[in-house]
Amino acid sequence: MNSTSGDVMKKVVIVGELLIDMISEEYVDDLSEARVFRRYFAGSPGNLAVNLKSLNIEPVLLASVGNDSFGKGYLRWLKEKNIDTSFIRIADQPTSIVIISKSKDTPQFIPIRGADYLLELPEDPDSLFMKVAFLHLTSWPLSMKPARETAKILLKMAAKKDVKICLDPNFRELLWEKGHDGRAFLKEIMKSVYLAKPSLDDSFHIFGKGSPERYVELFHSYGVENVVLTLGAEGVLISNGRTSMHIPAFAKNVVDTTGAGDAFWSGLYYGLLQGFDVFDAAKLGNAAAAFRIEHEDKSVPLPEFSQLKIIAEMGMTS
Repeated sequence: MNSTSGDVMKKVVIVGELLIDMISEEYVDDLSEARVFRRYFAGSPGNLAVNLKSLNIEPVLLASVGNDSFGKGYLRWLKEKNIDTSFIRIADQPTSIVIISKSKDTPQFIPIRGADYLLELPEDPDSLFMKVAFLHLTSWPLSMKPARETAKILLKMAAKKDVKICLDPNFRELLWEKGHDGRAFLKEIMKSVYLAKPSLDDSFHIFGKGSPERYVELFHSYGVENVVLTLGAEGVLISNGRTSMHIPAFAKNVVDTTGAGDAFWSGLYYGLLQGFDVFDAAKLGNAAAAFRIEHEDKSVPLPEFSQLKIIAEMGMTS
């Protein structure tokens, strides 16, 4: 597992939600028990963009925030991290907020949606795809119009430009537009997906009860080329449709699982952009997730490749 970081890496287009996370200061089993919350600039695409930048990968972020203090503050925060905000729309709706429980397992959350789904194509859509290797898409923009229509156009453009499509299938019915079959829609677009990284919870919400192996089979059956199924404390199950591999969780001290999935994606993309196969790339993703889980302060940047490599090697041999 060697880096070729001297080369200029291609970009990742990230389409999705920029959110304000209000996370409880204390561990709670139920959100109603939380009393004090801390504000974070978040949403999976925002977290991913910041993480990628810390790994010297250039993110291209297509999103929407409100014309309010939270939205303006989010844009300032991204600019401070040298992230291009030129494709982020300022909409006439409040910035979306999600209230989240601090958790050592899967956190509870309550979404209060506003501007996040008001995604529009830029004036020159082709400019999004300059020197781009991957299009990263979450389920949030697929859940409501007009974002869903924008995402559908981008999926077609990516396919024509040989940009690989990666899906974070974080489907939750409470997020989805009433009267629209979100499960059927996700299954339909899976035929275009190069890589999906579902969790067990995601898989359950899409397919119902099943074993990890069955979930992997189902994603492949709908056309996903590579499946990286995260299993929480049990690690990760990876499959390219011909070979599968289980790797253990690398985190030794679970402090807070918030942001672990976004960190995983970041390490995964780093590996893929370096030319690693999906198995070695997933080891880097697992290492990045372990680093995030072991740090309560989510503003701490991800370490460079050499440290991620050490975490991965130690995790595989312990």
